[in-house]
Amino acid sequence: MRSQFIFISALLALFASAVAPRASAQVTSPTATAAGGASPAIVDDADQPAPTADEIVARYVAATGGPEARAKFTTRAIKGLYQTEDESAFAAIEEFSATPNKRYTKISFTNGVTIREVCDGKTAWLEDPVGGVHPFTGVGLKSHLRAASFNNGAGLLKLDMPGQLMGTAQIGNHSTYKVQFSPEKHYNLVVYFDTTSGLVVRADDVYQGGEDGDYVVQTYMDDYRPIDGLVVPFKFHHVEKGNVFTIRVREIRNNAPLDDSIFAKPETAMNTQ
Repeated sequence: MRSQFIFISALLALFASAVAPRASAQVTSPTATAAGGASPAIVDDADQPAPTADEIVARYVAATGGPEARAKFTTRAIKGLYQTEDESAFAAIEEFSATPNKRYTKISFTNGVTIREVCDGKTAWLEDPVGGVHPFTGVGLKSHLRAASFNNGAGLLKLDMPGQLMGTAQIGNHSTYKVQFSPEKHYNLVVYFDTTSGLVVRADDVYQGGEDGDYVVQTYMDDYRPIDGLVVPFKFHHVEKGNVFTIRVREIRNNAPLDDSIFAKPETAMNTQ
């Protein structure tokens, strides 16, 4: 799920007034103290010899179930709750993914209004509640295509690339190893691994050279649980260009039957389903 929930902030603000009153229970992330975009504090731990980036990644893969567990699945269905940071809006969220890189996300507000975000593997677009189809371009499209990779789904990062250990950092209550990956020009992935569990606490997608400078998407991951041999986060806290929200996963079904037509781009948005 990581950075896959990337929406147009203006659309959410436009339809926030149509959402039911805010929930009484506060939904926050234990790692949200660092979610405001400030640089995490560096931890000085000279007593512990630093592992290599490859060792950190190998430990993460083992902690999440290993490559064999990931290879068993070709589709995935996820249901959960979407909530803005200030609790002014909340909605049901569904995501359907298929190998190698198709993804369909639907947000359903309590009054029946829906927003859809779809990637067919080559292009990505948003279907707004009033019938408009808005294609993503530039760094936004690159971000969606990368996030739609099935191997990056459900918070499981595919890290089969060289990484560089950048030191240690404190993310909320977690002491972490900070590792940077540069799989392509003008793109860096910075991942923070918990030094005790080996699991990912935070992942930053950094797209360089945009019109307004670097485009950064921060995703905080928490509440890891076992499911079908995998260990995946059930809570995500997302920070992107002032758009901040939390997603709590309620259900994950691997190898769920999917109709491939949901990934097809419509001539006009269909918000009647």
